[in-house]
Amino acid sequence: MNNQKIQIIRAIAIIAVVMIHTTPDGMWQVFCKPFINFAVATFIFLSGYLTRIDNENWANFYTRRISRVIVPYVIWTLIYSVLDEPSFNLWQLIKNLISANANSTLYFIFVYIQFVLLTPILARLAKSNYRNLVWLVAPISVIIFKYYVLFENIEPNKYLALLWANLCLGWFTFYYLGLVLGNKIIERRYNLHILFILYAAAIILQICEGYLWALSDITGCGSQLKLTSILTSSLFVLIIYTLLENDNYQPSCRTLSFIGDHSFGIYLSHIMILKGLEKIAFYKYIPYPLNALSVLSLSLLFCWVVYRVVGKRTSRWIGVI
Repeated sequence: MNNQKIQIIRAIAIIAVVMIHTTPDGMWQVFCKPFINFAVATFIFLSGYLTRIDNENWANFYTRRISRVIVPYVIWTLIYSVLDEPSFNLWQLIKNLISANANSTLYFIFVYIQFVLLTPILARLAKSNYRNLVWLVAPISVIIFKYYVLFENIEPNKYLALLWANLCLGWFTFYYLGLVLGNKIIERRYNLHILFILYAAAIILQICEGYLWALSDITGCGSQLKLTSILTSSLFVLIIYTLLENDNYQPSCRTLSFIGDHSFGIYLSHIMILKGLEKIAFYKYIPYPLNALSVLSLSLLFCWVVYRVVGKRTSRWIGVI
């Protein structure tokens, strides 16, 4: 496996994450988000792709994978709890730890841990006659939790809404796709030209769906978990898979590799940087996507400085690398 390829893909994904969180409201959401909504799906796909399912020690697998993210999760939950709650107290921290509610990005760690825990089950399903049923999980979940609630004009219970926000169901397609492709359960070569054509068509569909949502004053018109978004991101990760499996394609970019090395830290810290910038008057005059570049650059600088000060081992525990 070419590690540089992986890191470049991670860099592209984290750049898209920052752009998502700095995209202006209104029609910007409709026309810009479809081009960058692959972000989280890509990280989840790579997690599945890099997971080996012929594992004789799942307990060790759980320990390694979960310990890698749980300490940074606790640390960054504490950081965001203190930053966002002037009257911060221990009870608020406990609630935030349980709900991943200290910051809008921390749900990803909950989703990741769920996939780690489900991996042995998914591995057995992938090798069984029921392997294709798993593809239905994400679309059916999105239809029930998003479309049904929207079109029936149901006010979701706050606890149900929080549960949906932290569940892995809507992201199932990407982890499972990575798992079956990375472990050669599905061995198929895809034509890049056809994939790019289908991807472009899916982006158009996503724009159309987002536009209809916007016309109907439905929030979340730029969501990563619409049916058209899932379709678009699935095609995007198939493009990634095709490039990863192509030995003749050997990209090299030190800048992107460097960003990829710090992608986890950028993910955890960029909202903190964004909140800081929003308190500076001139920031609001920086146009999109230059504002995203500002947040990305400062987040990367923050991660690099912390790494240089505390070293590699501590940086991993903090989550800046």
